[in-house]
Amino acid sequence: MHLSVNGARLYVDIEGAGTVPDGATMRDKPTLVLLHGGPGLDHSLFKPAFSQLADVAQIVYIDHRGN
Repeated sequence: MHLSVNGARLYVDIEGAGTVPDGATMRDKPTLVLLHGGPGLDHSLFKPAFSQLADVAQIVYIDHRGN
């Protein structure tokens, strides 16, 4: 999904649900926010390693401006 932040268009990929069933109620999972390290790259390098955590946390990958 694309977001507009202060006039910049940023790409954000969200993996995993933010809430999960816990008996008769729903509970929030922790949120893990990942930012890649520099210009010219995107979040795709993180996905193989961090996708495994989608069962225990909602993962938010944010690409830097211009990627």
